[in-house]
Order: sequence, then C-alpha cells, then structure tokens
Amino acid sequence: MKPIVLAMVICDHYYRDAHTGKSILTGTFNSINCMNFPSKHGNCAVYIALSDVATNGTIQLTFKKEDGDFSMKLPPWEVRRPENRRDVIEIGGNINGLPVPEEGYYEFIVSWNGLEISSRRLRALKINVNKKPNKPEEEPNF
Repeated sequence: MKPIVLAMVICDHYYRDAHTGKSILTGTFNSINCMNFPSKHGNCAVYIALSDVATNGTIQLTFKKEDGDFSMKLPPWEVRRPENRRDVIEIGGNINGLPVPEEGYYEFIVSWNGLEISSRRLRALKINVNKKPNKPEEEPNF
C-alpha cells in the first residue's frame, strides 16, 4: 500500500515551530522568474503532507525538467509508520540554490520506496527588466 499525498506546496521557506509543532510555510509560488538561464533560485522549500502510511519507508524527492535531460535527486527522508495510518505526517525541507538550467516546465516528483506517488509542476519564465530613466516622483493629490 502506498501513502496518499494530501498536499504538496512549493514555497520560499519551511520550518517547524518548536513550541507548537506546526509547519510554517512562507511565500508559496508556482513559477520562478529568471533574468537569465542557467539560473539558481535562492530560496525554495517543499512541504509534503501524507496519510495512509502503513509501513516504514523512504520518500525521495526528485526535481526534473519535464521532457528534458535535467534531473536532480534531493536527500531522502526516512518516514516511520504512525500508530494510526490515518494520521497525517508532515515533512518539508529547504533547498538553497535550486538549479534552473533553462526556461520551461519542471516538476518535483515524490517517490515512496522507489514508486512514484505524486508530482508538482513548476514553471520557469524568462523576464525582461527594462530600466527606466530616473524621474523625480510626483506628489500625489489627495
């Protein structure tokens, strides 16, 4: 039996509050804006909530380019079966300097003991930043 992925969120930062045990997610996003490629996204985190965990197992997260050659495995998480398999297990981690080789669609793939159980798409976009000449700001009329 494979676990059910209840939620998978990509965000700027993840941490677990030591006092409450709550997961804290900041800055959720679905795309990355890059001025140039290849690029690195400085702050990235992934949060996953699982249920129906019937046995101990390993969660492997892989970041890859859809229909491309780029693929990067992240360090695995060892997950222990809870007393009640209906309990929700929350895991997450921060990735510093997520590599983004080119524009296009990427995905985080979640594997449980080698079996793919979920994925989450992310788009990388090239943006053009046109600098405007410095103009004095006008005072607003109220």
